[in-house]
Amino acid sequence: MNFRSFYFLLMLIFAGGLLSAQDGFRYTFFDRTPLTLNPALAGGFEGTVRVGALLREQDFGLQPGQYQTPVIFADAPLIKGFRKYDWIGFGISFQYDKQSIVSNNLTETTINGGLSYHFSFDKNRKNILSLGVQSGTSKASFSGTRYRTGRSISDYIESGGDLTEELQDYLPIDVDKKSNNTGYTIGLVYTSNISDKNKLYTGLSVGNVGKNLNYSLMKNGTGYTRRSLKFVTFAKYRTELENGLILEPRVVFSYMDPSYEGSFQALAGLKLKKPANTTVYGGLGYNFVNGLQLLIAADVKEFKAFYSFDLNLSDKTSVSGPAGAFEIGLAYIFKIYRKPSPDPVLVCPQL
Repeated sequence: MNFRSFYFLLMLIFAGGLLSAQDGFRYTFFDRTPLTLNPALAGGFEGTVRVGALLREQDFGLQPGQYQTPVIFADAPLIKGFRKYDWIGFGISFQYDKQSIVSNNLTETTINGGLSYHFSFDKNRKNILSLGVQSGTSKASFSGTRYRTGRSISDYIESGGDLTEELQDYLPIDVDKKSNNTGYTIGLVYTSNISDKNKLYTGLSVGNVGKNLNYSLMKNGTGYTRRSLKFVTFAKYRTELENGLILEPRVVFSYMDPSYEGSFQALAGLKLKKPANTTVYGGLGYNFVNGLQLLIAADVKEFKAFYSFDLNLSDKTSVSGPAGAFEIGLAYIFKIYRKPSPDPVLVCPQL
């Protein structure tokens, strides 16, 4: 079996799983896209509005632009909660996932929106428990000429044919038909400001709750499957030393039957004296499914820029090479201050 034949067969199997349950949104810099991590993080920051965008491209060593997953998000703390020190947040995100297989494209667009309630245990908001719920709609569609079956690929490889020639057996895909589904994600996040220099974040979310169906993309297909529940948990601890050095160990784990994934990461940051209000970060991580991760970030006042690179160390290296994925993103927190409106003062002339 030559390289191209093996690669084509691998992509066939991979795309077949996506047609049945395409729910593979994942990011190396998981906390820089908070709404895809946990809906309880919506509005959980100091500021007026937070907006951001991230582009992830995977297996670009084979063909640039083959697997792309950009995301755009915005969230804000909306209003005060039922108690004096509580507040309610809102968030919305848009994700686009493209899988290119030879001349065919499998795409999925997802729009999610949700609310979060942040319960403060004390007036200084040192310990906060946040509950979030989000829902949305997802549409998957297939465009191209043909989606080949495993039998046609296997027969063609055994016969020593060229992949540039036409394969006779294929599945009839309805290019005008879309797979629609809606579901809910419920999340909890606990934030503890242990001191001015030490903070702990931990959370758990459950996705695909309720009505969340995958409809067939085949012509005359009427069947559907229900997606499995997706569990995502994370934790990170941030400590700032006296010399301005910041240490941040982090971990994230996700499970959606039958697949799982997890990463252990360690970031180190340094506050710079010039330019002011600037912190640079660098770190390493390890994903026990794929391999090594390199993380770089910078916070310049309200701007947050970040970049990551995944070095593939799994068996997939023989097919896609060592370049696993890269991410590049930017976020900004708007802080709008209301002008004070003092009460009118009656000035009496001195007699």
